[in-house]
Amino acid sequence: MYVTDTHALLWYLNKNHRFLSPKAIAVFDQTQKGNSAIFVPSIVLLEVAILNAKRKIELKLPFLKWVDELKHQKGLSVYELTASIISESVGYSFNDDIFDKLIVATAVELDCPLITKDTAITESNLVEVYW
Repeated sequence: MYVTDTHALLWYLNKNHRFLSPKAIAVFDQTQKGNSAIFVPSIVLLEVAILNAKRKIELKLPFLKWVDELKHQKGLSVYELTASIISESVGYSFNDDIFDKLIVATAVELDCPLITKDTAITESNLVEVYW
């Protein structure tokens, strides 16, 4: 089981595999075949909605339909934000990005590797990074 960061999820779903590591592609592919599981922190959905609204990314579907499609992807499941994740995240100081902090705290709570290319997260050593 794994947790995904926003950029890794978007790159995989949008077939921008050139931005992903071979290991990241392999775990997403294995998940699509039903041989693994990836949790999508619910905060990732908020980040995607904001990026889409600000036109930093362009979803191929309206946001709610995109989320519905995501939830029907084999092996992917949305993991809801909890009070314990919030509590854990406020103690992190590796950067000022609340999304990153909540994503890392989700991976910590689930005790799962995090699929991310983010250098600040990697260098924090708070969670096992799978890249």
